[in-house]
Amino acid sequence: MKFLIIGATSFIGPYVLEKILPAFPGQEDIVTCLVRTGADKEKLAKLEDLALSHSRKINFITGNLFSSDSIYNCIKEMGRTDLPDCLVYLVDLKNTPFIINLLSAVSKTGIRRAVFVSSTSVFVPFESEVKKAKLQSENLIRDFAGHDGFDYTILRPTMIYGCSDDRNYSKMLNFIKKRGFFVMFGNGLNLIQPVFIEDVAGAVAAVIRSNNTFNKIYTLCGKEPIKYRDMLLTVKSLVRNPFKIIRLPLLACKLLVAAYSKIFPKSNLKPDMIERMQVDKAYSYETAQKDFGFSPIPFRQGIEVLIRKMDL
Repeated sequence: MKFLIIGATSFIGPYVLEKILPAFPGQEDIVTCLVRTGADKEKLAKLEDLALSHSRKINFITGNLFSSDSIYNCIKEMGRTDLPDCLVYLVDLKNTPFIINLLSAVSKTGIRRAVFVSSTSVFVPFESEVKKAKLQSENLIRDFAGHDGFDYTILRPTMIYGCSDDRNYSKMLNFIKKRGFFVMFGNGLNLIQPVFIEDVAGAVAAVIRSNNTFNKIYTLCGKEPIKYRDMLLTVKSLVRNPFKIIRLPLLACKLLVAAYSKIFPKSNLKPDMIERMQVDKAYSYETAQKDFGFSPIPFRQGIEVLIRKMDL
């Protein structure tokens, strides 16, 4: 089985490759990655080393997602007999123009299977440009289903953690290491259900192997919900150096963030983010478990792995 991975140099890319390589044995060249011009050579070298560790070779094709012609030419470069059996798309779905270009290119190539990674941010009960864009991308993919036999699977993970550049918990742990404290907005009783990166990567490989996953959308989350406060206490119990948990009342947080955003208008920190942080983010992965055996690990087990990786 041959794969085309778009987004292989993303933080989750190497983990997906690590799961795909041993899951589909029997061919030397099974993975091609579309990478942009000027892609991080160190990351590309690591991907090559990863493939070689499984006695495989990985192919790289240079291109971009800014036009359907560029994507089409990249796929065409693979050769008609080597068209991918499955496309794995790991680029953020908030970039809707990229999805439009991709589907336009796919319609000319005959690719009939694709897996996309979205997120549970589409469930948050607040309107935002990111949520709107991701839903638009998802709808475009769903509407495209059936075109020349095209089948999709969309995975919606919760907050992903487990690697040193996961953008979420790695940042939190680095802040704790440098500052010796962490701020908790409000009472910390809101539920969260972060998902370990290897569980998400394993799900990508699993849905490809299963015939039950065609034209379906799945939620991926951790084993069970955990209160935000308990999450911080778990982290505190595992790191070597103690740190303080500073609780700030919700109103004070909103006022501080509002003032900060006025002083630094280009900052990503906005008052409505505080409201979104208080929303319970607890989900069920029952359908994913039933269709392709998704079985995530508990948060404590996953965060312990990350803390060891970061030597904290």
